[in-house]
Amino acid sequence: MINLSYETFNQDFNTLIGDEWSCLFDLNHQKLNLKNRNIATKKFKLIIETVFKLSNEKGFQAMTMRDLSQESGISMGGLYKYFSNKTQIVEMIHAAMVHMAATCLHLNDEHSEDPIFELNELLARHIYISERLKKWFYFVFMEAKCLERPLVETIIASEQAMEDAILKRIVKAKQQNFCQCTNPDFVAAMLKVMLQEWYLKSWKYIQKDINADQYVANLLLSVYQLLGVKS
Repeated sequence: MINLSYETFNQDFNTLIGDEWSCLFDLNHQKLNLKNRNIATKKFKLIIETVFKLSNEKGFQAMTMRDLSQESGISMGGLYKYFSNKTQIVEMIHAAMVHMAATCLHLNDEHSEDPIFELNELLARHIYISERLKKWFYFVFMEAKCLERPLVETIIASEQAMEDAILKRIVKAKQQNFCQCTNPDFVAAMLKVMLQEWYLKSWKYIQKDINADQYVANLLLSVYQLLGVKS
């Protein structure tokens, strides 16, 4: 089993990234010509959290920039210093998500001789980052179907990259005789669904008083069963 918890993941996240709002600043301040880091990160936080709130209440497609201005208390001119339009809001949210996930998940790292351990660590880290960024993940997944095609394709590609990373480790485990999995593609797809379950149906687990660490523990037990891991 892995030696990782949500608490230790957050410590790692803070070391690698700082926080999600600082990440937005770091990725965008040059092209937006933002000078004051402290002010800009606070504005990013206020704007994005307002976007999530309005998206949940009325849907992102129905939200206007004027709605965002009124709800956030930031003038229209102030908003346009950060976003030129609604599409750019989603692009920046998704780009920051991909950057943070790539930094924390180590999709292409192969640091262990045990591919099952690598798979478990990857799955746990994904649950933990989607817990940390739950509103981000939920927003991108739920609103993607209404976005322009090029952006949808970018989001689909990032989803596929995660499934491919899962599949790579399953295939490696089978090749090295760590498991008896007969259908790696199907199992990889099922595990991806179980990852999405955590942030798409969080209400269900809140009702059951199941936290991220408990979900990870049960998810990893499922890995052994689905892969037919040899004892």
